[in-house]
Amino acid sequence: MAVLTGLRLRRQKATSLSVPAGTAENSLRFSAGFREEILLYILAAAVGLLTGAAAVLFDKMVLAVDGFFYGTGSWQGLYRGRPILLFLLPTAGFFVVGLIARFYSREAVGHGVPEVMDAIVRRDCRIKFHVALARMLTCALTVGSGGAVGMEGPIIQIGAAVASSTGTLFRLMRHHMPVLLGCGAAGGMAAIFNAPIAGVLFAIEVLLKDINYRTLSPILIASVLSSMTASMLLGKKETIFPLSDLAAYSFHGVELGNYILLGMLCAGTAIVFTHALYTVVGFFERLRVSEIVRPVIGAVGLGLVGLLTIWLVRPSMRGEPIVFGNGYSFIGLCIGTRSAQGVSGFELSIGMLFVLIAAKIVATSLTLGSGGSGGIFAPSLFVGASLGYGFGLFLQRTELFAQISPATYSLVGMASVAAATTHAPMASIVMLFEMTHNYTIILPVMFSCTLSLLFSKIVCRESFAAARVHRMGIRFSVYARTALLRRFIVRDIMKPGAIVVHGSMPLQEIIQKTADEEVSDFVVVDKRGRYRGLLCEKDLRNTLMHPEAIPLMVGDELARREAPVVSPEDTLDKILDLFSHLDVNSLAVADDENKTHFVGMVLRSDVLRRYMDLLQEMA
Repeated sequence: MAVLTGLRLRRQKATSLSVPAGTAENSLRFSAGFREEILLYILAAAVGLLTGAAAVLFDKMVLAVDGFFYGTGSWQGLYRGRPILLFLLPTAGFFVVGLIARFYSREAVGHGVPEVMDAIVRRDCRIKFHVALARMLTCALTVGSGGAVGMEGPIIQIGAAVASSTGTLFRLMRHHMPVLLGCGAAGGMAAIFNAPIAGVLFAIEVLLKDINYRTLSPILIASVLSSMTASMLLGKKETIFPLSDLAAYSFHGVELGNYILLGMLCAGTAIVFTHALYTVVGFFERLRVSEIVRPVIGAVGLGLVGLLTIWLVRPSMRGEPIVFGNGYSFIGLCIGTRSAQGVSGFELSIGMLFVLIAAKIVATSLTLGSGGSGGIFAPSLFVGASLGYGFGLFLQRTELFAQISPATYSLVGMASVAAATTHAPMASIVMLFEMTHNYTIILPVMFSCTLSLLFSKIVCRESFAAARVHRMGIRFSVYARTALLRRFIVRDIMKPGAIVVHGSMPLQEIIQKTADEEVSDFVVVDKRGRYRGLLCEKDLRNTLMHPEAIPLMVGDELARREAPVVSPEDTLDKILDLFSHLDVNSLAVADDENKTHFVGMVLRSDVLRRYMDLLQEMA
């Protein structure tokens, strides 16, 4: 009773001083919020600098491992054209990756983006710093030993890990942490691809789904500083695919129908690619062998694909099969850039290109499905470049389009397959521009990317990354739609004070209290003050239908144990998701440091009202 009386007196005191206290509280909250936003900008700048440096180190590690295995400069590497090493080198690299995953960090393998999504939704944006170090090593070993993946997924997770560690070190408020992780992801993409705008768009489109100045400004700062840091450490940094002087692209309206067909082809190819990834990942997950052995099996399959590619296509680049690694040199050959210097001695044909498309899809699926570490953006560019060039060659053989350039269609195919695979069309369009510094082809790229994404979503509602987190039990698409609520926390809308009753209290006394108190729900605790559940008004009303049972019941019998206690710092999107799964109208709010100290209640109606207000502000 003393506890109830004390709570009632504190609530009456706050009510009697409502105007001055509210004004002071709002002023303090505004001041604290202002300081928090300044801290977010400072940490965004720090994350940009650190991520840029980490990206340079990561890039050097990948090049070092790749050069050691397959040669670089005067060093011919271990491979030297010996077929048996197409099996042994990937096996060695993948075996070490399996050891790292088994004994050091399970988060250091796979795509990278699903792991960041998981951290944002379920783990309060916590990614340990050692994950970044392990991810650098596993991706360097995977790509360097021949894995048919790219560096974009891992660098996103590396940047997010740097951001998470930085935010935790400086105790950034929890509701700002997703934005800081977006800063790390954007900084990683900007540094590794020299594409600061595309990095920002990728973080917004894929991870945050929320475009406003509160999220955009810090991410822009991090992306710019990360790209600048990488350029300063590497010296003058060219685009990945610098176009040669002879590469002149143009767009004519009569080709519009061609780009519609190309968009449909890219969508179909992206669907096949995504389903191949699902199938192979599912196969290895069902395979009852050690997680150290799985990568070895995948490496043997990869070696077989590489050997078949050499036998069917003949040529090689840097001594290794075309489908190994990120495939940038072959992409350069398709679009006619100076980056294609390592590929020579053969002429592209339609049959060869479609063999390479199939081989790359299988090789990437084996690499990621068996437990390798890497992203699918670079393989998507490879597949798109091959598909677009093959389509351009086919059109060239007709009388109507004999003068077209297949390289133009190769560029459009790159962006279209990437957009359909990642479900990030804006990032894919801008990424292509920043990787080539060519604007003349932007109209067909925009048109074909849009069509490719629309067609692919008919079959694949989610991207590969979103589908992976969906299998973890995370509805990221639903979470993304409530991104507006991430800007506010429980403390902003909760009702101060909570009526606490002991579980052994007779139900008759609790019913009597409903007439004396302004609240409708009660927090039920045990003798030690530990939370037992929530006693809801609707349950109390239902007991009135059976008055003969009321004298025999106590509060603990009606307490809803499935209703969790929330923190004042929890974001409102998380609370809305809890309300969608629970048949309750309120949740208890407990102090972060003392879980037995209940500071208030958060109501379903208040959350929905705040959400509707935000939607009206955007209208």
